[in-house]
Amino acid sequence: MRPLLIACALALPFAAGAKERAEFLLGQYATAEQCEKLRKVEAGGPRNAGTAPELLDADGFKGWEGACEFTKVFEHEPGKTWMALTICSEGMTMTPTTYVFDKLEGEDSFEVHDARDEDGPGLYKRCDAKKETGK
Repeated sequence: MRPLLIACALALPFAAGAKERAEFLLGQYATAEQCEKLRKVEAGGPRNAGTAPELLDADGFKGWEGACEFTKVFEHEPGKTWMALTICSEGMTMTPTTYVFDKLEGEDSFEVHDARDEDGPGLYKRCDAKKETGK
């Protein structure tokens, strides 16, 4: 029993450090509200906890106060649906979370389902604010 506990203790840091990219996410994505925040910050507005956008890219979700990094990404329905396992951190707190990404047909956007979200999926559209504003 003791060798099993030692093996688990040694393997845990390696498993927690494993990262994977969501190659189906080309560029950065955000909700409409978060994309507007990005436009304002990139136009020279202040960047702080209230104004910084929460963005999604191939590495995961990033915000002012926390982030979720992809550790494993599975393609469920080719070219349409993916599931991602993440490690989310906010301050000293780290939690595992699962997301499902459903690509909307004919658009560069996704419905993002999170089991913790009681309001249903979020709509994330491609948000490359500098490109959109011609900067």
